[in-house]
Amino acid sequence: MNQGVSASITPMTAAAPTPAPPAQRTLRAVSWNLMSYGKSGLPTRRQQHELLRFLRPDIVCLQEIYTVGADAGELDRLANAIADALGMECFAVPAKHSDCHLAILWRPEYAVLSQRAYDLLMWHGLGVVRLDVGAPVPLTVAVTHLAPWNPDKQLADAYTLTGQLPLSDATILAADWNSFGIDPEYDPEPDWTALPTEWIARHVRFSDDPDALPVADRRPSQMMQRSGFHDAAPHLGAAWKATSGLHGGWSRREDVFWTNRPQALRSYQVIDTPAARTLSDHLPIMVDLDPQAMSPAASCVPPDNAEHP
Repeated sequence: MNQGVSASITPMTAAAPTPAPPAQRTLRAVSWNLMSYGKSGLPTRRQQHELLRFLRPDIVCLQEIYTVGADAGELDRLANAIADALGMECFAVPAKHSDCHLAILWRPEYAVLSQRAYDLLMWHGLGVVRLDVGAPVPLTVAVTHLAPWNPDKQLADAYTLTGQLPLSDATILAADWNSFGIDPEYDPEPDWTALPTEWIARHVRFSDDPDALPVADRRPSQMMQRSGFHDAAPHLGAAWKATSGLHGGWSRREDVFWTNRPQALRSYQVIDTPAARTLSDHLPIMVDLDPQAMSPAASCVPPDNAEHP
């Protein structure tokens, strides 16, 4: 198995070397929470476009495209501005219960088989695009952003995700997960004593005993894994690296790629540059996948250190 990478990329400057493009047989997907893109100034947005172009993605999944309410026209305008800057096609996904919306972008040479935006009472919704990328099966690309404060709502959203995302297709889900990974040896318990008291109850497994020691609620990730999905970073053995908390709050690995074809994963990377740290409170994450390893049947790879709820 190829090892994942969690490392820095050369900062973008006029003299910065251009990164090597992904090998011809691989497909590169990037996920990034843009921190209220649209509320941010035009110079920030242009620099975000530049960073994304620098990464040479084939697929991009975005969280936090900001419009007040589900203003479809404004959301489409903002999503298309990103797509135009990258030379890609896009599908904007409204978040009916939040002002922070979603989008999926892809290279124009990929044929679109279907696309759909789901509400399903999810906090930020769910966007799904099925693409023909030349793999043995269609590639389903999904994007979501779990509820920020309620582990029970996060678990309910995970049930919805596993009910809607097909195992028959190769599927990748990019998410601001707002929760914890399944394995405490990979995603350790936070230092609860360093967090504001009012934060703790919103992120731990609820106990009727108010004096019980806090324990991170990992059920959303457990639900995904039991349903045939694998978290890319621990699956590849990538070094742990926080992706959020750059502008305050706590540092944790909040941004994830899930897939039901883990055998297609070739690399994982957290994009940690001075530019990335300035442009959002989340770092972008990136995976390379081999389309020819996306077999017609879902993988029988054993679960990654499953825990019992």
